[in-house]
Amino acid sequence: MKILKFPLLNWLIANGVAVYFLFKQGALDWYFSGWLGVLGILVALESVSWVTTSLFYFYKHKTSPNPSVRATHLITNGPYRLSRNPMYLAFTSMSLALALLTHSPYFLVSGLVFWLVTDLYTIPQEENFLAKSFKAEWDSYHKQTRRWL
Repeated sequence: MKILKFPLLNWLIANGVAVYFLFKQGALDWYFSGWLGVLGILVALESVSWVTTSLFYFYKHKTSPNPSVRATHLITNGPYRLSRNPMYLAFTSMSLALALLTHSPYFLVSGLVFWLVTDLYTIPQEENFLAKSFKAEWDSYHKQTRRWL
């Protein structure tokens, strides 16, 4: 299924389903209550910082973050020295932030679905491509850096 190759679209669909069910129940409310609100904001800021920093490194190395475009450089510094997939980590944690800010388990489920699809389908395909394209560099990076955190 080609659609599974586009993680941002997968994340939008998964969370769109959560929004739909919450809206149908009349339960799509945003709360900023105590520690859950503070934690939700902090997790959302963390997610935005992962994406922003990752995009900066794609720009810096003149390669595309689009998974359908052939990578021209293996990025191993910046957020990529902590995680091989910081943008996917950000999407997953943004679902957690949405769950905290809406007090809804639907976003936890959408985050879990996104994580499973990404971990079991999207990432293995990308890693196979990177292993073929960047051989020794990928082998070293793969051994040093975890897939998520």
